[in-house]
Amino acid sequence: MATSMASLVRDGVLLEMADQAPAPSKDYCQLLITTKEVVWRWWRITLRKGDERRCFPGEIRESHDDFLNDDKVQGDVRRVFGEPSLEHALGLCRGHVDFITRVPKPMLIFLVSYLELEDISQLAQTNRLFREICNSDELWEHVYERHCENVTEEMRDLAKDVGWKSMFFTNKLQLQVQLRRQRGRKDGSGDSPTPAH
Repeated sequence: MATSMASLVRDGVLLEMADQAPAPSKDYCQLLITTKEVVWRWWRITLRKGDERRCFPGEIRESHDDFLNDDKVQGDVRRVFGEPSLEHALGLCRGHVDFITRVPKPMLIFLVSYLELEDISQLAQTNRLFREICNSDELWEHVYERHCENVTEEMRDLAKDVGWKSMFFTNKLQLQVQLRRQRGRKDGSGDSPTPAH
C-alpha cells in the first residue's frame, strides 16, 4: 500500500506555493516542501535606483525537523501565505499527508459513483473537495447511467439543460413532461396547454 501512496506524490513534492509578499514589499517568494526537505526561496524586488545591485535571490534549505523549529522561516511563510498555509506546511513536515486529495479527480468521481446515495450525501459534508465531487455533473452522470436501464440522446440533451443530479432525482412523470417540453422547444411548437371545453 505504501508504494501506491508514494506514487501519488509527484517527484517527491508535497507542497509548492509561490506568491508576491504583501505590500509594501514587492518581493516574490516560494515555499517548496518535498518528502525530504523544506526549501524557502525569495527574490528581492526593488524600484529604487542603485539598490538593484543588492537584490540577490536567496534560498534556505532545511530538513522537516529544522523547519518545525525555525521561527524566522515560519514567520516569513505566515507573512506571505497566511496562517492556514503555514499550519498546512507544519502538518506536512510532521508527516500528516492527505493522500486522498492527490488522487486524480476522475478517479475519485469513479469511486464515489459506487457509493450508496446516503453515503454520497454524507461524503459531501466532509470537505470542499468532496462537496464539489458529490455535486458534480460528472458523478451524477455515472450514477444515473448505473441506475437507469436506457439513457437516450434526448435524455442526455435534457441533462445538459437541467443537470444529471436534477435528472436523477426527478420522478419519471416529471421527466416525461420535461422531455416533451424540450421536444417542443426544438420543434418550435412549445408546450402550450390545450384549452378546456
